[in-house]
Amino acid sequence: MTRRVIVTGGGGVIGRAICARLAQSGYEPVAADLEGAIPEGRDGFAYPFVTMDVTSTPSVRKAVASAVVDGEALAGVVNCAGILRDSFVGELDESKLDLMFQVNIAGMARVVEATADLIQDGGSIVNIGSLTGHFGRFVGASVYGATKAGIAAYTRYLASELAPRGIRVNNVAPGVIRAPMSPSMARVSGGEEVSANYAMLKRIGEPEEVAEVVEFFISPRSSFVTAQTLLVDGGVVAW
Repeated sequence: MTRRVIVTGGGGVIGRAICARLAQSGYEPVAADLEGAIPEGRDGFAYPFVTMDVTSTPSVRKAVASAVVDGEALAGVVNCAGILRDSFVGELDESKLDLMFQVNIAGMARVVEATADLIQDGGSIVNIGSLTGHFGRFVGASVYGATKAGIAAYTRYLASELAPRGIRVNNVAPGVIRAPMSPSMARVSGGEEVSANYAMLKRIGEPEEVAEVVEFFISPRSSFVTAQTLLVDGGVVAW
Protein backbone atom coordinates (compact mmCIF):
# COMPACT_ATOMS: atom_id res chain seq x y z
CA MET A 1 0.00 0.00 0.00
CA THR A 2 1.29 3.43 -0.90
CA ARG A 3 2.46 5.71 1.90
CA ARG A 4 3.21 8.86 -0.10
CA VAL A 5 1.50 12.10 0.97
CA ILE A 6 1.79 15.48 -0.75
CA VAL A 7 1.92 18.38 1.71
CA THR A 8 1.37 21.78 0.11
CA GLY A 9 2.87 24.69 2.00
CA GLY A 10 5.40 22.10 3.10
CA GLY A 11 8.15 24.68 3.45
CA GLY A 12 6.35 26.64 6.17
CA VAL A 13 6.55 26.10 9.91
CA ILE A 14 3.36 24.05 10.17
CA GLY A 15 4.04 22.27 6.87
CA ARG A 16 7.46 21.15 8.06
CA ALA A 17 6.01 19.86 11.31
CA ILE A 18 3.40 17.91 9.37
CA CYS A 19 6.06 16.36 7.14
CA ALA A 20 8.09 15.34 10.18
CA ARG A 21 5.11 13.80 11.96
CA LEU A 22 3.99 11.87 8.89
CA ALA A 23 7.52 10.53 8.41
CA GLN A 24 7.58 9.36 12.03
CA SER A 25 4.48 7.29 11.30
CA GLY A 26 5.99 5.64 8.25
CA TYR A 27 4.52 7.85 5.57
CA GLU A 28 6.56 9.36 2.74
CA PRO A 29 5.83 13.11 2.77
CA VAL A 30 6.59 15.22 -0.26
CA ALA A 31 6.73 18.94 0.52
CA ALA A 32 5.31 21.20 -2.19
CA ASP A 33 5.87 24.93 -1.96
CA LEU A 34 7.15 28.00 -3.75
CA GLU A 35 10.73 28.01 -4.95
CA GLY A 36 12.95 29.20 -2.12
CA ALA A 37 10.51 28.13 0.61
CA ILE A 38 13.15 25.79 1.99
CA PRO A 39 16.30 27.67 3.06
CA GLU A 40 19.53 27.02 1.21
CA GLY A 41 21.04 23.81 2.48
CA ARG A 42 17.51 22.64 3.37
CA ASP A 43 18.14 23.49 7.07
CA GLY A 44 18.00 19.81 7.97
CA PHE A 45 14.88 19.29 5.82
CA ALA A 46 14.95 15.58 5.07
CA TYR A 47 11.99 15.14 2.70
CA PRO A 48 11.54 15.35 -1.06
CA PHE A 49 10.61 18.85 -2.21
CA VAL A 50 8.78 19.91 -5.36
CA THR A 51 8.21 23.48 -6.48
CA MET A 52 4.52 24.35 -6.58
CA ASP A 53 2.63 27.62 -6.97
CA VAL A 54 -0.98 26.81 -6.06
CA THR A 55 -2.22 29.87 -7.97
CA SER A 56 -1.10 28.24 -11.23
CA THR A 57 -2.75 25.11 -12.60
CA PRO A 58 0.27 24.20 -14.79
CA SER A 59 2.57 24.56 -11.77
CA VAL A 60 0.32 22.35 -9.64
CA ARG A 61 0.09 19.66 -12.31
CA LYS A 62 3.84 19.68 -12.91
CA ALA A 63 4.58 19.40 -9.19
CA VAL A 64 2.13 16.56 -8.71
CA ALA A 65 3.63 14.69 -11.65
CA SER A 66 7.07 15.10 -10.05
CA ALA A 67 5.81 13.89 -6.67
CA VAL A 68 4.17 10.71 -7.95
CA VAL A 69 6.55 7.80 -8.44
CA ASP A 70 5.87 5.59 -11.49
CA GLY A 71 2.17 6.35 -11.39
CA GLU A 72 1.84 4.99 -7.86
CA ALA A 73 -1.23 6.08 -5.92
CA LEU A 74 -1.08 8.60 -3.10
CA ALA A 75 -2.06 7.82 0.48
CA GLY A 76 -3.32 11.34 0.83
CA VAL A 77 -2.90 15.07 0.41
CA VAL A 78 -2.52 17.81 3.02
CA ASN A 79 -3.58 21.25 1.77
CA CYS A 80 -1.49 23.48 4.03
CA ALA A 81 -0.65 26.32 1.62
CA GLY A 82 -2.23 29.57 2.76
CA ILE A 83 -1.59 33.28 3.22
CA LEU A 84 -2.95 36.07 5.42
CA ARG A 85 -3.17 39.68 4.36
CA ASP A 86 -4.93 42.21 6.57
CA SER A 87 -8.08 43.77 5.12
CA PHE A 88 -9.34 46.55 7.38
CA VAL A 89 -12.48 48.36 6.27
CA GLY A 90 -11.42 51.59 4.59
CA GLU A 91 -8.12 50.08 3.45
CA LEU A 92 -9.43 47.70 0.81
CA ASP A 93 -6.68 46.37 -1.44
CA GLU A 94 -8.01 44.40 -4.41
CA SER A 95 -4.69 42.62 -4.94
CA LYS A 96 -4.79 41.28 -1.37
CA LEU A 97 -8.34 40.02 -1.82
CA ASP A 98 -7.54 38.22 -5.04
CA LEU A 99 -4.34 36.67 -3.72
CA MET A 100 -6.00 35.30 -0.58
CA PHE A 101 -8.77 33.75 -2.64
CA GLN A 102 -6.39 32.34 -5.25
CA VAL A 103 -4.17 30.70 -2.61
CA ASN A 104 -6.54 29.78 0.21
CA ILE A 105 -9.57 28.57 -1.75
CA ALA A 106 -8.88 28.25 -5.47
CA GLY A 107 -5.38 26.93 -4.82
CA MET A 108 -6.77 24.13 -2.68
CA ALA A 109 -9.27 23.24 -5.41
CA ARG A 110 -6.49 23.15 -8.01
CA VAL A 111 -4.48 20.72 -5.91
CA VAL A 112 -7.48 18.46 -5.33
CA GLU A 113 -8.31 18.53 -9.04
CA ALA A 114 -4.77 17.39 -9.85
CA THR A 115 -4.56 14.69 -7.18
CA ALA A 116 -8.03 13.23 -6.60
CA ASP A 117 -7.68 10.50 -9.23
CA LEU A 118 -4.27 9.59 -7.80
CA ILE A 119 -5.39 9.13 -4.21
CA GLN A 120 -5.99 5.50 -3.37
CA ASP A 121 -9.51 4.42 -2.45
CA GLY A 122 -9.78 4.76 1.30
CA GLY A 123 -7.19 7.54 1.34
CA SER A 124 -7.47 10.93 2.99
CA ILE A 125 -7.41 14.65 2.25
CA VAL A 126 -6.70 17.07 5.09
CA ASN A 127 -7.35 20.77 4.58
CA ILE A 128 -5.81 23.38 6.85
CA GLY A 129 -8.26 26.11 7.79
CA SER A 130 -8.07 28.55 10.70
CA LEU A 131 -9.93 29.59 13.82
CA THR A 132 -10.49 32.91 12.02
CA GLY A 133 -13.18 31.13 10.01
CA HIS A 134 -15.11 30.53 13.24
CA PHE A 135 -14.87 33.75 15.25
CA GLY A 136 -14.51 37.47 14.59
CA ARG A 137 -12.20 38.94 17.21
CA PHE A 138 -9.17 39.45 14.96
CA VAL A 139 -10.14 42.84 13.57
CA GLY A 140 -8.79 43.29 10.06
CA ALA A 141 -8.87 39.58 9.22
CA SER A 142 -12.36 39.61 7.71
CA VAL A 143 -11.49 38.49 4.18
CA TYR A 144 -8.89 36.01 5.39
CA GLY A 145 -11.47 34.62 7.82
CA ALA A 146 -14.00 34.37 5.02
CA THR A 147 -11.62 32.30 2.92
CA LYS A 148 -10.94 30.02 5.90
CA ALA A 149 -14.66 29.64 6.61
CA GLY A 150 -14.98 28.69 2.96
CA ILE A 151 -12.51 25.86 3.53
CA ALA A 152 -14.88 24.31 6.08
CA ALA A 153 -17.71 24.35 3.52
CA TYR A 154 -15.42 23.08 0.76
CA THR A 155 -14.37 20.22 3.03
CA ARG A 156 -17.96 19.10 3.61
CA TYR A 157 -18.89 19.17 -0.07
CA LEU A 158 -15.69 17.45 -1.15
CA ALA A 159 -16.17 14.74 1.48
CA SER A 160 -19.61 14.01 0.06
CA GLU A 161 -18.31 13.84 -3.51
CA LEU A 162 -15.41 11.50 -2.69
CA ALA A 163 -17.20 9.30 -0.18
CA PRO A 164 -18.10 6.62 -2.77
CA ARG A 165 -14.37 5.89 -3.05
CA GLY A 166 -13.93 5.81 0.70
CA ILE A 167 -11.75 8.94 0.60
CA ARG A 168 -12.15 10.95 3.78
CA VAL A 169 -11.88 14.75 3.76
CA ASN A 170 -11.40 16.70 6.98
CA ASN A 171 -10.42 20.22 8.00
CA VAL A 172 -7.95 21.14 10.74
CA ALA A 173 -8.41 24.72 11.95
CA PRO A 174 -5.41 25.91 14.00
CA GLY A 175 -5.43 28.82 16.38
CA VAL A 176 -2.37 31.03 16.74
CA ILE A 177 0.65 28.75 16.38
CA ARG A 178 4.22 29.50 17.38
CA ALA A 179 5.93 30.76 14.24
CA PRO A 180 7.53 34.01 13.06
CA MET A 181 4.56 36.38 12.75
CA SER A 182 4.05 38.23 9.51
CA PRO A 183 3.28 41.95 9.85
CA SER A 184 -0.31 41.22 8.80
CA MET A 185 -0.75 38.53 11.45
CA ALA A 186 0.72 40.72 14.18
CA ARG A 187 -1.52 43.59 13.11
CA VAL A 188 -4.79 41.64 13.24
CA SER A 189 -4.00 39.44 16.28
CA GLY A 190 -2.18 41.92 18.50
CA GLY A 191 0.82 39.61 18.80
CA GLU A 192 1.55 36.41 20.69
CA GLU A 193 0.80 37.70 24.19
CA VAL A 194 -2.62 39.05 23.25
CA SER A 195 -3.42 35.93 21.23
CA ALA A 196 -2.48 33.64 24.13
CA ASN A 197 -5.05 35.37 26.34
CA TYR A 198 -7.85 34.47 23.93
CA ALA A 199 -7.29 30.77 24.65
CA MET A 200 -8.67 28.82 27.60
CA LEU A 201 -5.23 27.26 27.95
CA LYS A 202 -3.60 30.73 28.05
CA ARG A 203 -0.89 29.96 25.53
CA ILE A 204 -0.37 29.74 21.80
CA GLY A 205 -0.02 26.38 20.11
CA GLU A 206 2.99 24.52 18.80
CA PRO A 207 3.30 23.38 15.16
CA GLU A 208 3.69 19.80 16.36
CA GLU A 209 0.28 19.97 18.03
CA VAL A 210 -1.32 20.72 14.68
CA ALA A 211 0.75 18.01 13.00
CA GLU A 212 -0.52 15.39 15.47
CA VAL A 213 -4.10 16.03 14.43
CA VAL A 214 -3.22 16.02 10.73
CA GLU A 215 -1.46 12.66 11.09
CA PHE A 216 -4.55 11.25 12.84
CA PHE A 217 -6.77 12.32 9.95
CA ILE A 218 -4.38 10.87 7.37
CA SER A 219 -4.12 7.58 9.23
CA PRO A 220 -6.65 4.71 9.32
CA ARG A 221 -7.28 5.55 12.99
CA SER A 222 -9.77 8.14 11.71
CA SER A 223 -11.40 5.67 9.31
CA PHE A 224 -14.98 6.68 10.25
CA VAL A 225 -14.38 10.43 10.41
CA THR A 226 -15.08 12.62 7.40
CA ALA A 227 -16.48 16.08 6.54
CA GLN A 228 -15.39 17.40 9.94
CA THR A 229 -13.63 20.55 11.11
CA LEU A 230 -11.49 20.17 14.22
CA LEU A 231 -10.27 23.33 15.92
CA VAL A 232 -6.76 23.11 17.38
CA ASP A 233 -6.98 26.45 19.13
CA GLY A 234 -6.57 25.94 22.87
CA GLY A 235 -10.26 26.63 23.40
CA VAL A 236 -10.43 30.10 21.81
CA VAL A 237 -13.69 29.59 19.94
CA ALA A 238 -15.45 27.78 22.77
CA TRP A 239 -15.68 30.86 25.01
